[in-house]
Amino acid sequence: MSELPIPNNQLVTVMVAQTTFAVLTMPGAQFRVDFLEKAEAHLKPSMRGKFISCSEHPLLLSYNSSLVTVYINSRPQDPEKLFADIQRSIEEVFQGWRDWRSVLNGGKRHGENVLRQNLLDGSGMLLPDAPATVARAVIEACSKQGATTYFHGDIDNASPVKLPLLLLLIGTGYVIARDFRFVQLPRSTKTPPPAGR
Repeated sequence: MSELPIPNNQLVTVMVAQTTFAVLTMPGAQFRVDFLEKAEAHLKPSMRGKFISCSEHPLLLSYNSSLVTVYINSRPQDPEKLFADIQRSIEEVFQGWRDWRSVLNGGKRHGENVLRQNLLDGSGMLLPDAPATVARAVIEACSKQGATTYFHGDIDNASPVKLPLLLLLIGTGYVIARDFRFVQLPRSTKTPPPAGR
């Protein structure tokens, strides 16, 4: 990302939030931000907070990290304790930005059930295509409970992506995209024209 016209930690307000762009306002300036190759967004009009741009963040792990599939192949000493340890380990990696169950096989509710059953059985998949950081945390939790695991994927290379995605945060709102284009708008503009005009 080239130099941004809005400094990090500047307080901004989302005036307009569309699928391909947003309009951000701050004292003395208003910017249209186009999302280039958007992957994910959680941004709504009237959101207000500090503007932060970054290339490393828990929200970016699933996009910019190598993905690893983890299996268990022995029964843990205490399957319920291991379940709680796995949950806590994943929550620590995501730091509250994602639901820990987002990396489980089969979605949230079903994923919890599958994970519990595989821990009780001592065999099966624990994580399908999870970020390497998450996979390492789960493998470590299993090891502490005496359960052996194996994995497929590059667990040592946390960021193999040549063109990583970037993150714009506005308080708790965010946009993940390949890049962002900023255009300063006159203060009197209420809604910007569509891109390309």
